[in-house]
Amino acid sequence: MEAPTLIGSEPAAPKIFTSPAEKSYRVQNQAAPQAATTGTAAPKNATAPKTAAAPSAEAAPQPTGKTIYAITASTCTADTGTGAQATPFCSLQHAVDAASPGDTIQVAGKIEGGNPARSPESVVIRTSGLTIVGGDNIPQVSSVGDKPTLTLDGVSDVTVSHLYLDAYTGSGTIAVKGSSRITLDSNHLWAGNDKSIGVTIDGASSDVAVTRTHVSPAPTVSNTAITVAAGAKNVTLAGNLLAASGIAATGVQGLNVTGNTIQRGCLPAVAVDGAATAVSVQNNLLVESTDAAACDSGAPAVTVSAESAAGTTSDYNDFYSAVANGAGPYRWAGTAYPTLAAFKAAQAQAAKPQGAHDTVEAVAPQVVGNGYDFGVAYALQPGATAIGAANPSAPGALTTDYFGSGPMTDRGAVKFQSTNPGFAMALTAKNTSAYGISLAVDVTTRPVAQDLYVNWGDGSTDIVNFAGDKPVQSTLNHVYKTLGSYTVTATDYDHSGNTVRNTVDVTTVGSQYTAYGPKRLLDTRDGTGAAQAAQVPAYGTVRVKVGGNGGIPTGVTAVVLNVTVTNPVTPGHIDAYPDGGAQPTTSNVNYQAGQTVPNLVTVPVGANGYVDLYNGGWGAVDVIADVTGYFTQSNAAGYNPVGPTRLVDTRTGIGAPAGQVGAYSAVPVQIANAAPGIPGAGISAVALNVTVTNPRSDGHLTVYPSGQPLPTASNVNFTAGQTVANAVIVPVGADGRIQVFNGAWAAADVIVDVVGYYYAGSGAAYMPVIPERLVDTRDASWGGSLPGRNYLPLHMTNRTDIPAFVFNTTVTNTADAGHLSVAPDPNTWDAYQNGYAQPAAAPNVSTLNWRRGDTVPNLAQATPGNGIVDLFNESDGSTDLIVDIFGYYQLG
Repeated sequence: MEAPTLIGSEPAAPKIFTSPAEKSYRVQNQAAPQAATTGTAAPKNATAPKTAAAPSAEAAPQPTGKTIYAITASTCTADTGTGAQATPFCSLQHAVDAASPGDTIQVAGKIEGGNPARSPESVVIRTSGLTIVGGDNIPQVSSVGDKPTLTLDGVSDVTVSHLYLDAYTGSGTIAVKGSSRITLDSNHLWAGNDKSIGVTIDGASSDVAVTRTHVSPAPTVSNTAITVAAGAKNVTLAGNLLAASGIAATGVQGLNVTGNTIQRGCLPAVAVDGAATAVSVQNNLLVESTDAAACDSGAPAVTVSAESAAGTTSDYNDFYSAVANGAGPYRWAGTAYPTLAAFKAAQAQAAKPQGAHDTVEAVAPQVVGNGYDFGVAYALQPGATAIGAANPSAPGALTTDYFGSGPMTDRGAVKFQSTNPGFAMALTAKNTSAYGISLAVDVTTRPVAQDLYVNWGDGSTDIVNFAGDKPVQSTLNHVYKTLGSYTVTATDYDHSGNTVRNTVDVTTVGSQYTAYGPKRLLDTRDGTGAAQAAQVPAYGTVRVKVGGNGGIPTGVTAVVLNVTVTNPVTPGHIDAYPDGGAQPTTSNVNYQAGQTVPNLVTVPVGANGYVDLYNGGWGAVDVIADVTGYFTQSNAAGYNPVGPTRLVDTRTGIGAPAGQVGAYSAVPVQIANAAPGIPGAGISAVALNVTVTNPRSDGHLTVYPSGQPLPTASNVNFTAGQTVANAVIVPVGADGRIQVFNGAWAAADVIVDVVGYYYAGSGAAYMPVIPERLVDTRDASWGGSLPGRNYLPLHMTNRTDIPAFVFNTTVTNTADAGHLSVAPDPNTWDAYQNGYAQPAAAPNVSTLNWRRGDTVPNLAQATPGNGIVDLFNESDGSTDLIVDIFGYYQLG
């Protein structure tokens, strides 16, 4: 016989998690830890340094008060927190309202589906002296109605940094009203509609700095990124990236527009109107896109009104147009100049010449894939005239650029990166096991040595040192200790001082068990859980609602059901599979006409929370489904195999007094400490094989946790004189015991064998697979039926982290009465291949029992030993054996 395909190499349907290069971003002023940059071996669990906030052009006083925590994520909906780190507020407004002068508000975000989560609220700050700072995950706040996303109303000494503010419906992202000494630094502002403006500063405000901020417009070429109203005083706009938008100031008294990269739309990049004074426009990179060149307005890049011309200095700016016939660099004091040469010529004789050091950029700046700066051509290329051409003495000039790199000697917002201008990184993660993730890192880089730090989100970090090329790919693997969702952060430090970072959210694919019930979810005899009381027709399907039913949460991955068929008109079988999935070629319950047959089923649940039960017979049948537990992709109870070991045999007095269990009576079964390997406490549920034999009447057995009421569910159904076994997974009572109830009007013997238990905080996670038929001795390739008193060694895996498999075993064409035992094999597969394997001994337990001519199924949670599972035919006659696999358990 050939061994089946080895199981457990990777998940049957791994999920893919991606974060493209466009989502990566440069990190401000960071270098790799010293151990990596010097070539010294860095520790595997070293922690990459945190992102440092960029220095502000106008620093607020250092906070001296407390720190208040808030989270902006759509998953945080019940705003009942206290503002502590462990119980943060769910809204920024709540945190602001709770703050006092001198307090810091630390805002956390969450990336959902590759984008920052959107928290809908329009926040108003009315308390002075606050510092509001976001974290690495770019906390996002989205406007509500027609209001700005964030309003500073009559406050002073407030700093807002590292937030993602989205004017999705509102009139703007940030509004500064009657406020002073305000610093807005390193924020990302999205003007989400045609009427919204990035930042508005009213005429009653003074000493306002907007630095290192990116403004993304709505899909239009007519937005204004920053407006300053008449009467405003001492405003600095420096180091900003403005996409398809510009700056408009009217009658301002003191304005520095310094070192910005402005990819303007149809409006001017910088417009100074009214009687403005003390205005400086210097060191800017002003890019005219093809969209702007196509505008009818033909607005020049910089316009300065006649009233403002005397009080304005414009110099050291760099102009680039995507088309040869652009609108021109200047309209000065009412006169438009089509070329920079024409403007300089006109200014040469002026008392205060302008633009003497201005240049026309011959080398186009490039758009670099970057999740925070998409759409802005900011990367200076070799040979650009803007390189090294900034005026370091310009009012408002920053010493470091948008990304925190310095010293800043170039025009525009971003320093020229001579070694790595296109530095970017894409991440692709994939499930490799129940707890495992592989991460493919694809770095676009120039050839330079670099250090890649991958923080897995669980406190551990892997480090890869390599010499860069274009591109560089590296695959890393990680195994989490607990199931759940994690944010993986990859940071690449090159040895030229550049740093790029990207993050991707991953979720482990394994599931752990939560005991539940037993509870009846479906009974077609009386209509429980069905549309009506009616048998499932031939080749028909009945749906069973699991997720969201009776306290079972939505999002369950798999469920354990005891499925019973009764009153069948003809022979047939039942297939259990997730609703919406493909019907498998395997079977779960096999039955004959008139027979009542139960079988335990572990089956994945469809995305809609339903499981389908298909009647594969050509006659109608009643179907009953009782739930005993479910699996979720979170840390719950893991599976631990033991034995198999016999706990109770009323025929001989093992684990209970010798003698049959009386009619409508229960026998207690000790689980805690009952066998080697079973702990004394903390057991959530136990996996058993329960057999009834020598029953004096028809009836059923119900297995349930001690200390709880007898449920209506059943586990084993039998007729007088029949021996029937069924797998059972049942919660364990607080006293460490379960009860086996004889629901017949006459006595019966009961046998209980344990095969494993579920324990909170430890054990293996469940991995469902696409159901597959591993063994069918009716197929000639298997060499015929399994002879009596013989066994079949089934080679399942070469891995050591798979402690158990979930099979459905079926016997048919049984030549004599007997039972099937399933146990781990002590040999290795190599011993079988080379002919020195020692015969395995059958255990003193049974998985399923049969009479001559019966077809009987039963679920088996089988331990593979050295990767091999043995199936013993404990009868004097041959039998055909069918083995279907439905999943396996895997350790972390």
